[in-house]
Amino acid sequence: MTEQLVRIENLKKYFPVRTGVLSRTTGFIKAVDDISFSVNKGETYGLVGESGSGKSTTGRVILQLQQPTSGKVFFRDREISTLNSRQLHAMRKEMQIVFQDPYSALNPRMTVGEAIAEGLAAHRLAAGRGLQEMAISVMESCGLSAYHYSRYPHEFSGGQRQRIVIARALSLQPSFVVADEPVSALDVSIQAQIINLLKNLQEKYHLTYLFISHDLGVVRHVSDNVGVMYLGTLVEEAPKKEFYAHPLHPYSKALLSAVPTTDPLAKKQRIALKGQIPNPAAPPPGCRFHTRCPHVMTVCRDTVPLLRTVAPGHSVACHLV
Repeated sequence: MTEQLVRIENLKKYFPVRTGVLSRTTGFIKAVDDISFSVNKGETYGLVGESGSGKSTTGRVILQLQQPTSGKVFFRDREISTLNSRQLHAMRKEMQIVFQDPYSALNPRMTVGEAIAEGLAAHRLAAGRGLQEMAISVMESCGLSAYHYSRYPHEFSGGQRQRIVIARALSLQPSFVVADEPVSALDVSIQAQIINLLKNLQEKYHLTYLFISHDLGVVRHVSDNVGVMYLGTLVEEAPKKEFYAHPLHPYSKALLSAVPTTDPLAKKQRIALKGQIPNPAAPPPGCRFHTRCPHVMTVCRDTVPLLRTVAPGHSVACHLV
């Protein structure tokens, strides 16, 4: 039986909009607006969508790097959104993050060894010589060498820096890792290396990933289940094979139509969406996608579609389905 490691229920994250000399709150940016999903143990959940859809905010709120406005976050069936700072500190060993930009994620004044060993020291997992040995061990498992220990981030390439960030995340031996666009800043050839590294590490350490990306080609390679976000809401969710074979939401179909193919004989019709993603501080009424949807109906402008199950594991929020 599949075991749920992480579960979120009705999660919301609103950021206040402050204006004027007195910085009065005049509205809210609804970055994440009432979403629910779960991540199974040992699997990878791919969360996709355009920039500004709320993917990264979702990952940060799950890890409690940002406090949710409302909703619940469960880890191993324990609600962590209500933990105090001391309890959350103990939980940090189990949940880590790999940031999108490896250079800004690393302190330029700290050596690679210091950056990786910092978490080990903070959680008192090692000290002295043992601290260095543990740091070097996780570095080598991520494709780095022992002599990299005393070097600084600026001395490495983009791919090597991402390996350092991955090693830092894995140094505490977590069971759940949020990979926030981990390959988007890298060359295509280096992307393949990092993706293969993440998959190998998942098998070796029995990791569970929340893989955040806008690249559906990458998500297809790494994920077991896929969730599609648009303007802070979850519009479709399905197992990977089902999603890529039978996408149901018009937004999902448009995203998949933009994925390039290496087959020169493949006939693919690109679905071009008009306009930009609306302002999350003032989302449109009804279905939030109706302002760009090529199949918009009257009901779409007035009524919010509910996320309904239409097949085993496959849910969609659309009046057309």
